[in-house]
Amino acid sequence: MASLPALENANSFMDMLADVLRLPEETLAMSYAYMHRYWRFQASSVPLDLLDPYTVALCTVSLATKSTESPRRLRSLLLPAYRLVHPNSAPLVIPSAQYDTLRNTLVRAEMVMLRVLKFELRIPLPFEYLGKYIERALGAVEVEDIEGLGRERREEYRVVDVGDTGLGRVCREMVAQADYNLSNFFPARTVAAACLWRALERRGQLNHEQRQKWLAEVTGGKVDQTDFDEGLDELEKSGKLWTA
Repeated sequence: MASLPALENANSFMDMLADVLRLPEETLAMSYAYMHRYWRFQASSVPLDLLDPYTVALCTVSLATKSTESPRRLRSLLLPAYRLVHPNSAPLVIPSAQYDTLRNTLVRAEMVMLRVLKFELRIPLPFEYLGKYIERALGAVEVEDIEGLGRERREEYRVVDVGDTGLGRVCREMVAQADYNLSNFFPARTVAAACLWRALERRGQLNHEQRQKWLAEVTGGKVDQTDFDEGLDELEKSGKLWTA
């Protein structure tokens, strides 16, 4: 059996926990959205009960599994979470007083997070727009009517959804790990378009002279050019320059 991974910080913990629980990217992205809103609230107003970063990460994952319809039981969250944070300790035992304490702590943390979020768990995510934008970006190249194939033919020919293409996977990774500023200060549409542009740029598949036209065509004119440009700058600052 492989040794337990070393975690640099709470973000690394949240990423690994999502992988261990086999959560979809949308759930991880929602977890980050909640986390960023929590820290923004704590920085801009009279703090509520201050949670430590690892508790924030765990409770945001727990809430995100519910809001994205990927439910996990509390014990399913706490067992691997405890093991990841305390790799040199004995595994968490159920039932036990320690488990009861951790479960109660998580429940209280969720209530704090819900107050910060004003009980609004359904936050728009860039994923809602990304698939459509990728389809439009790829639609400029004429191909056979792939979308018109029936399900059986698609499976026979192994036709993947746009989100599972090489471009789609790169974009989805970028969106899933959008940083604090992108999550808090830019609309979901803008983040989706910026991640798609940056992914295409890294693959050498853009005409920079037609940036404004591209944006209008891909987003249907629903993303402001200035917001888009600022979103691209924020991606550069964040250092998230994935190799496509």
